Amino acid sequence: MNVGEICSKNVVYVLKQDSVLDVARVMREQQVGLVVVVDNTNGELMPQGLITDHDLVLEVLAENISPSVLLAEDILTCELFCVNETHNVKKALKYLRYYGVKSVPVVNVKGVLVGLFSIEDALAKLSGEFSELIKFLSYELINEKKMV
Repeated sequence: MNVGEICSKNVVYVLKQDSVLDVARVMREQQVGLVVVVDNTNGELMPQGLITDHDLVLEVLAENISPSVLLAEDILTCELFCVNETHNVKKALKYLRYYGVKSVPVVNVKGVLVGLFSIEDALAKLSGEFSELIKFLSYELINEKKMV
């Protein structure tokens, strides 16, 4: 199973030129704690970094800086890493653990944003597969008992 099969395709993003105030408004409107900051290059969204609600508190509010004077690119995460949509889920989860993050942008071979992969995505998919496996094994066990 690869990342592209289970990642969220509904990614909330902002442009790197958007004000931090606009970023906060988007996060509130979309009810998310994370946005992907992108550069729109010829209509293709190229991930530049991430901003979390935690970043807004630490980098803006705690520093008493007006969010209308800062741009998204001023506070985004510097060390962005992405996973390719063809990456194996297990490998992607190792990246998340190694970097100590809960989610990462998913890109295609051109580096264009195609989704967001999170631990929750993997857990949801795996729990569904385990549920199906349990149903199958239960069915097999019941049929086996009927034959005896």
